Amino acid sequence: MESITSLKKLLEILPTCRGQDYFEIAQHLSIPEVDLTPYAFWSQETYTRNCVSRTSKYELLLLCWEEGQETPVHCHNGEECWVYLAEGKLREKRYVEVDEDLEKIADVQMTQSRLSYMNDALGYHSLHNLNKGRSISLHLYVGPIDECSVYITEKDEFVFKELDYYSKNGEKLSHK
Repeated sequence: MESITSLKKLLEILPTCRGQDYFEIAQHLSIPEVDLTPYAFWSQETYTRNCVSRTSKYELLLLCWEEGQETPVHCHNGEECWVYLAEGKLREKRYVEVDEDLEKIADVQMTQSRLSYMNDALGYHSLHNLNKGRSISLHLYVGPIDECSVYITEKDEFVFKELDYYSKNGEKLSHK
């Protein structure tokens, strides 16, 4: 498969995909940051989840990270996820549950154009923006993920969380 060098090309290919096709596509991403700019919305409070495209089969999100922002440790609610770092620097920490405790099993620094894969069989993970400034990551979920379990450090337990978007199709959504 040739490299996918534009968001337009990726959005043309995704609706035709099945099974192993998503893995092939994820491995061949080379999308410039300029293609993602229309979907990039930021918040000083938290990283943002910006929906680029969603069908019943997949969801393509652009996550926008200000310096120091991070996700809690979380699962993927049975879905597969590929993370393509379009700009910046992220750290991915992976965990497994051992005797009701979380044990860190990996701590990897992602740099530009690096790809990561995650599913629940691999455990839980968290992402952290290490860049001196903003980072942008493209997340392909097969299928869409509307809720997941997140680890709440203060409670020392996982809680179920409904997920939402900061923007959809290039339009910022209203937030409380």
